[in-house]
Amino acid sequence: MKEYRASKGERLDRIVFKEYGTLDAIGIVLEANTHLLHKIELEAGDIVYLPTIEPRAQNEAKKGKALW
Repeated sequence: MKEYRASKGERLDRIVFKEYGTLDAIGIVLEANTHLLHKIELEAGDIVYLPTIEPRAQNEAKKGKALW
């Protein structure tokens, strides 16, 4: 699992998109970062855990999930 150190004002969704090229992995990343669930903007130095996601896991994350 990769660790990412956030800068002040960064948002988790943007970090996920930058790392994975999609927001499909947001649920998996949120599960690994329960300490960030209530933060809209991250503080400088917040650690974001970025799991290694295999293509199969990314496809499974899409099934039956919608943002709204």
